[in-house]
This record gives sequence, C-alpha cells and structure tokens, in this order.
Amino acid sequence: MIHRDLILPVPVLLIDDQVEALKNLSHILQNFGYPKEVLLCSSSLANAVLMVQQHLPNLVFINLQSWSKAQIDFIQNLKHFRKDTLIVAVLPSSMPKQLLQAIHLGISAYVFSDQSATGMQNQIRTILRGGSPLDVNLANEILACEQSIVAHGHSLALSKTEHEILALSGQGLPSQQVATNLHASEQLVHGYVKSIYRKIMNADDAMCCFS
Repeated sequence: MIHRDLILPVPVLLIDDQVEALKNLSHILQNFGYPKEVLLCSSSLANAVLMVQQHLPNLVFINLQSWSKAQIDFIQNLKHFRKDTLIVAVLPSSMPKQLLQAIHLGISAYVFSDQSATGMQNQIRTILRGGSPLDVNLANEILACEQSIVAHGHSLALSKTEHEILALSGQGLPSQQVATNLHASEQLVHGYVKSIYRKIMNADDAMCCFS
C-alpha cells in the first residue's frame, strides 16, 4: 500500500538485539511502503557502527531498553558523524527519565515497545508524517525537569505555548485534543513539540536533569 502523506527517508537502520523485534519493526515499515532492500537490520551495536559508515542511514530506530553506556556512546557518535540523521528510540513507556536523557543526547522521536502492534504503527505513522509524539509520562517528566532547572537558576527557555502543550499533554490529552484546546492545528502542536525537544537537546549537559 502506498501512503502518499508519509515521508520515507532512506536507507533505514534498525538496531535491536531481539531478532523478533527487528522482524516486527521491519514488517511495520514495509506496510508503510518501505522496500525490504532499504531496511538494514542489526542485532549488535558493533555491526550497526559499520552499517552507519557503509550505508549512511537517514533514519535509525534503536532499542534503548537496556540503556547502556554503549548505546549512549552510539547515539552521541552518530549525531556527531551524521547530525541530520533522524534517530527514533524504541523503549518501554515506563522509562520517561531515560527518554528525556535520550532526547538531550539527540534522538528526534520515540516509539513505545510495550504497546500493541497497532499502537506502534500509529506512533511510527505520526513520525513519518513529520510529527513528534508526546505522551503523558514524558510531558510530566519535562515539566518536573524544568522546575528543577529553574530552582537551580537556569531555564530551558520554553515559551508560554510550549508550557501549555506540556501541561495539557501531562493531563493525558492526545495531540488532537491539545490542538483543539489551543485553537491550533495538530501540525502546529507537533512543531512546538519539536521545538521543546530541540531546546532539551541544546541544553547544557551540567543541568541537573541531564548530568
């Protein structure tokens, strides 16, 4: 099936030490129109490094459930080597602190692994449409982080609208409802979410939430 509303950057690198998870993610992407030959799969970070050097992927999905130093180093090195590569974290919804740190390292979006295949598909569709997911746990984690940073005399410089989006998302509202409450388009809300993520990514490493 061809999804004309989706942006399909290629090639794509999928990194997960579970072969079945790689197969499932590859299947979802193929359903969105990705040819199998542009989907590169790696079950190890060492092999993934070689694939990055050889194939220069524009989109990378990486499972961060174990949240290891090797994974952190991989993301940092990838952003240094390929700063425009879109990195999508795959991890359980119960890891908002690690997800916040991953955004600071440079990931652009995320997919929760502890949800149904339909849920994963919907999150990936949002990303491929140019959107950015923002779930309730991450929104509240960012708000708590901002409060802690302000208490230490710093700021993420979030705008009033960005704070409103975080507050509404922190109440569990989906992006469509957030857009309705703000009398804005859902696309504009996703733009603000991307701006929030950029500010987190560009924040000083020494800030309490990221050190």
